[in-house]
Amino acid sequence: MAKPRKSLLALMLLAVLLLDGCSSFYDGEYSYVTKHEEPGTLVGDTEEPYYEVRTYVGMKNAVQSLISSRAETGTIRVKDYSSSVQDDIARVCLDATRDFPMGAYAVEYISHSVSRILGYDEVNLRISYRLTQEEMSSVRAASTLSDVYSMVENAVENGLSGITIQTSSLSVKEQALQNYLRNLYRSHPEQLTSEPKAVISFYPSEESIGKIVDFNFTYREEHEEALERLSELRPMAEELARALDGLTVPEQALYCCNNVVSCVLDTVRGSTAYDALILGNADSEGCAMAYQLLCNLCGIDCRVVEGRMDGSVHYWNIIGIDGAYYHVDCSACVGASVAEGFIFNDGQMMPKYWWDVDKYPACNGPITIQQIMEMIFTRQVEQASSEEESTEAGN
Repeated sequence: MAKPRKSLLALMLLAVLLLDGCSSFYDGEYSYVTKHEEPGTLVGDTEEPYYEVRTYVGMKNAVQSLISSRAETGTIRVKDYSSSVQDDIARVCLDATRDFPMGAYAVEYISHSVSRILGYDEVNLRISYRLTQEEMSSVRAASTLSDVYSMVENAVENGLSGITIQTSSLSVKEQALQNYLRNLYRSHPEQLTSEPKAVISFYPSEESIGKIVDFNFTYREEHEEALERLSELRPMAEELARALDGLTVPEQALYCCNNVVSCVLDTVRGSTAYDALILGNADSEGCAMAYQLLCNLCGIDCRVVEGRMDGSVHYWNIIGIDGAYYHVDCSACVGASVAEGFIFNDGQMMPKYWWDVDKYPACNGPITIQQIMEMIFTRQVEQASSEEESTEAGN
């Protein structure tokens, strides 16, 4: 029976260190500075280890330490205490399940009893958890919003059903996280075949300085199916992009639009790049995602725009060429010509389209589709002339 006590003691000692001053949570990535009046002393040279405290803060830290080590029982000896131990330990236990991040996340309830023993009060605690040790230990640590973003990106790329992160960043808010997930998908169709959805819960609250953020993800398809789709989509897209090597950026942008239009036969359904380039069925979102994918592979500055056309939700792209920006709506070109939706400025778009102008760069670039067509025609003439000269030289 000695080994379990030593194991518990080791966990409790670790928890004390976690709560004392500058603390590190689980995997050492997360740190924050908290001023503690008294960390509480863990006494382990007895049959059963216990905490010895003299202040309210000491009691609070002892309870938090027990929770962090997932101890199911614990003892606190309170000495030289001027207030009511019974009242204060009740408040400490309530606060631990309501305001302490790991307590709010993992603890079901805490029961306690107080006994007066020869000069000190002994508090005996019993803690019930809603989570297992493995689940609690799987909580990852992030010190900044950027760290949280990186962990979320890795999780959805690997098709995880969820991830739990502890952070002290005040910037970690639900709206920022949902926007990041949406932009991650919209910006990188070569990594994600569909947009992941997330239910995000905060413990103890979104506004807390220290908090645990729990993500539950859902996907349109199983991870194995998503990998299969990517294995089809990427090679095809890469082949289309390789064919544009050596062209100028405006030429590449035009050919990318033409490639999307050539693949899409039906614009009624299909909202992904896979739908557009592989299945040939894509609405405006699918066309925009396919164009984003091809532009990414060509190194063209591109983003997906969510707006409205004729009052209905509509998607298109904005591309950057030499510091200037232009609108591209591939779906408007399907069944027509690229001139119907390629490289428009704001003035050309506004009578029919609406978008949040504060979210996207102004599109007033000087290049026209006619100029790009002239570039292509000139290149083709020069190439034909060069091939003719080579043929004559060979003869």
